[in-house]
Formats: sequence, C-alpha cells, structure tokens
Amino acid sequence: MTIIEPERISLEKLRGLASAAPPCITIVLPEHEARDARIAFKDALAQVRMKLAAGESRRDIASLLDPLDLAATNVIDSSKEPATFIFLRSPDVCESFRTRYLVGQPVAAVGDCFQLRPLLALASKHLEFYILALKLNDTRIFKCTDQSFETARFPKNAGTEAAGFVLGSSQSSLRAEPVHDRDHPESHLEHYYREIDRDVNALLKDGHPPLVVVGVEHEVARFHRLTTYPECVGPGIRGLPGHLGQNEMYQQSLELVRSVITGPARRALEKFDKLIGTGHASADIREIVGAASTGRVEHLFLPENEAVPGSVDSGSDLLDLAAVQTLRHGGDVHTLPGTSMPSRAPVCAVFRYASESS
Repeated sequence: MTIIEPERISLEKLRGLASAAPPCITIVLPEHEARDARIAFKDALAQVRMKLAAGESRRDIASLLDPLDLAATNVIDSSKEPATFIFLRSPDVCESFRTRYLVGQPVAAVGDCFQLRPLLALASKHLEFYILALKLNDTRIFKCTDQSFETARFPKNAGTEAAGFVLGSSQSSLRAEPVHDRDHPESHLEHYYREIDRDVNALLKDGHPPLVVVGVEHEVARFHRLTTYPECVGPGIRGLPGHLGQNEMYQQSLELVRSVITGPARRALEKFDKLIGTGHASADIREIVGAASTGRVEHLFLPENEAVPGSVDSGSDLLDLAAVQTLRHGGDVHTLPGTSMPSRAPVCAVFRYASESS
C-alpha cells in the first residue's frame, strides 16, 4: 500500500486509476478529527465486504480487503487534526491518500471504476506559485506551495551587466545600479523591469506557474504592463518588500492565487465561453456523460465538493462516470469552486467536435 501526498497526484496517475479493472473499491473518510477515522473505516469496510459478497468468493474478498485493513492500521493515527483518508483497491491497484483538507463526502463503494471526484478535488488543492518581490536594490523571487515558501534563484545568466543590472549574492536577487541618466529615469526603470521579465520567463518556462508581483502600487502596475509572462496574477500585492514581512507577503499572495483560476483551467474556461451554444460545449449532464463515453469531451469542469441534484442515476454517480470516461479518452478534468463554475452550472464541458445532431 502506497501513501501518496497531494502533490504527487499527477494527471497520468489519474488516467491510470480511471482505467483500473473492476471490481474497484473506493473508501473516502473526511473527518474533523483524524482519530475518528478508525471507527468510520471499520464501518466502511463492512459495507464494502457486504457488496463484494454478492459476486466474489471469500478468498477473493480477503485478497482485496486485507491490504486495505493493513493500510488503515498504518495510516490512521490518534491526531485531533482534520484529515481526509482515501483508500483505493482493485485487483491491480492498492493505494491510499491522506490530506489535511476535508474533501468529498463519505464513500464506501464498489463498482466498475473508482470514484475519482475526491482525488480530483484533492489535486486541485495543491498549489505551486512564485512571488516576485520588486525592489530596485534587491528584487527577489520565492518559490511557494499552499504550505510553504522558500527563496528561489534567478537563472545563472540573469542580469545584464552592461545595463547595470546584476545578480545579488547566491543568485537570489537582482539589483539595479544607480541611475546615471538623470534625464530619463523612467526608461532606466523600464529597462530594469524588462530584464527581470526576461529572467522570470527563463526561470518559469516549464509549466508557467502563477506569478504574484509584490511592490509599491505604481511599480507593480508598471511591471504588469510590461511583462510577457502569461500567468502573472493581477492585481498583485501592494506593499514595499522589506516593510511587508515575508510571511505576510506569502499569506496575501496565497489568498490571491486561491481566488483566481489560472493556467490550463483558465484557458479551457475561456474556450467554453466562446463555444457554448455552438454544439461544441454543453452544461447538460446527460449530454456530457454520453459525450464522455465516446471520447468527445476535451475539457470537463466539475464543482469541488458540492452535491449536484440529478447527478445520481440508478445508483451511479454521473459526475464520476463523466470524469472517468473523460480521463480514459485523454481529456482533462478541472475541479473548480462552485462559485467559479460558468454561469454557476453544476457541470459543463468542451467537446472535441459537435455531435451529428447539433
């Protein structure tokens, strides 16, 4: 049994789980105190055992459930902290996930596929972003996650010595030399910001994580106008680095990043807005499930934790079914806060092509 942290839930892993052979067992235990999961797990395991008894031999049931029992013993502790435990088991899969976030609803399910919505919500909780603290004599960059931050380094070739922009110690900062052309200080500043922009693009070229710029209001606005970096999060954070404590700067930046949709999800939402009403996008759950099963869904958008009326049909969770089929056919699934869903729709999708009846 492998214990997997949120940052390791890659798209490739989700696609692999979506293709697992049945029977697929999903147990989800969101608990306000981790220690309460011990009893909840025993109850969930009993429910799963009863469901398996209808179609599996005793020997098969034992081979499926014994590793889960062992994993729970190793993972669930006596902590009073909130936690969600997710256990997945099939003939070829045996994994568990633990997070401090409360995601999903309690689940004890056996089916032809795993229920992946809790994992999708968990993956969306993990954030990676950067902070650029603008200051003429000490511009710094920080690498951040939703739980930590650390000083990052500019590329080795950062700074343009001839222009008077040079690396600080250990490549952790850039500084502008005194302005020699007193008649054109604004040009000097813009040149400095363009050099920073070049170095930011070089550093963050792989993946383009969100970038939050911190600095004096007019300097942040100027950098936003000049930057070519595609994931610069507006409006940035106002405050002079050095006067604004690093922890306060991080907390404000984290709150800003959590409040906006960035990266592939933002671009996919823009695509949905353009295509809705053309037959190439939909907010109808049954149309989306049918399209997902035939590989037509390119982007699927699901609400983070909300129960969706009409999403369960004959005991099957249609949202999970749509997610699994989308992943199996190479599409992307984006989990968003309910308030960020287009037109507050409970589910929506972008299609690779319109249906013949459209």
